[in-house]
Amino acid sequence: MSKVKSKLDGIDSLVRGTGQHPWAHLEAGYWRVQVEDQPVLGYVMRVRAELGDPFTFEIYADARNARGQRIWVGREVSLNSAVAWMMQNADRLVSFAARSRRAEDEELDQEPERTDPDGGPDETHDPGILLGNPVAAEQ
Repeated sequence: MSKVKSKLDGIDSLVRGTGQHPWAHLEAGYWRVQVEDQPVLGYVMRVRAELGDPFTFEIYADARNARGQRIWVGREVSLNSAVAWMMQNADRLVSFAARSRRAEDEELDQEPERTDPDGGPDETHDPGILLGNPVAAEQ
């Protein structure tokens, strides 16, 4: 019987064998750390600074900075130690993510709707600027 392989099979093979944890759910090249139906604590990525260096496990919060990137919060030597650190700091990680989401929501609520005198959308308004996308803003 032949098995059809997907792109995720290739990605998963890169991170397979690096450790497993019941609360670390392997996704597309990273682990989402979540205990059952509780909020997501964050994410773990396996990285190597330079060829030949040992791998480290980078911990990211379930929140994003102004550029839309995940916020780095720590580094551990194994997946299990990264998940353990996240479990020990679960209350702080969840409250940080919640505060971050509230701040994002408040920012979006405070943006005024801009229109031209005819009542339509302002043609000079760039949604990239509103969303904090500097690439769209420069075009």
